[in-house]
Amino acid sequence: MNFPRLIVFVAAIILPSLPSFAADIAGGKDPPFLKRYQGSEIVLYVTRSFDQYNFIIPDASKPGTNETKVEPHEGAISRLYYSVPKDHTALELFRNYEQALKEAGFNVVYELLPCREGYDSGLMDRIFRSVSTGVSYDPFMHQGGGPFCYFTASGTKDGKDMWVTVEVVEEKNVDQIQPSLEARVKKEVGSVLVGVDVVTAAAVQNKMVEVKAADIADALATKGFVDIYGINFDVDKTDIKPDSKKTLDEVASLLKIDRSLKLEISGHTDSTGDKAHNMQLSEGRAKAVVDALVKEYGIDAARLSAKGYGDTKPVAGNDTDEGRAKNRRVELRKL
Repeated sequence: MNFPRLIVFVAAIILPSLPSFAADIAGGKDPPFLKRYQGSEIVLYVTRSFDQYNFIIPDASKPGTNETKVEPHEGAISRLYYSVPKDHTALELFRNYEQALKEAGFNVVYELLPCREGYDSGLMDRIFRSVSTGVSYDPFMHQGGGPFCYFTASGTKDGKDMWVTVEVVEEKNVDQIQPSLEARVKKEVGSVLVGVDVVTAAAVQNKMVEVKAADIADALATKGFVDIYGINFDVDKTDIKPDSKKTLDEVASLLKIDRSLKLEISGHTDSTGDKAHNMQLSEGRAKAVVDALVKEYGIDAARLSAKGYGDTKPVAGNDTDEGRAKNRRVELRKL
């Protein structure tokens, strides 16, 4: 697909991307549809093959306000931090990136303006925590306290839905910069840090082994519980997806064979998102499985109980895609 040529400004130019820039961090590269601001260097580059990202949009339930809410999306994620030389402003960078994305066919969904100091640090941290970076703190929140602003945009490229967040902070007090990002952020008053998050919609590749009733029975007999990965849900919802039928068939088959068996259906999430929300979500998903077994397979409801554990019982680390995938599960526990 041919992408539109990005806009050229008198004050600054977003230049055509080269394969790499000498000062970039190893492996860093621009998104294929969005070129960098003149003189920028990539100081952080993180990719995730599949994860959830909380995209910020206006809260339609509160018209006429600047209130926002998060809209979760799953897919491949890339995060770039660009360090921009001094003598530019946060608003200047903001407008360049905003116009460049519009020229590339994206729609701006929400923008936080004006670029000013004093925004709630939780606002910045909410964006930062949407992607695991290996950096323990938010460099936007801890850098010098200068003007901060951001916008979100959505579009379609090569037939895939995409979401982009761009956040900008202008350095004001060099003494407050914490050592970070391999000391690559330029420690100059007036320098600018730009963050670009890109989410590309993708279906998770199912690598879990299909479970059989006999396998479930064996695990329950030997361990008293079994983790199930073939029961899938829509993003941030309790709706069971149609591709879960084969696994539900096996669970129901075991319950029909062993009519004395009673189970706790446990819901578990990864650590992405708010803990209270994760607990509520896992509880709702566990109840959805119980409801399906009762209504669709005729299992006696008295033999089943539902409980959500949120992210309190991980079976793997939450710092990798594979670990989070293992933590998002339904567990069957013998009562």
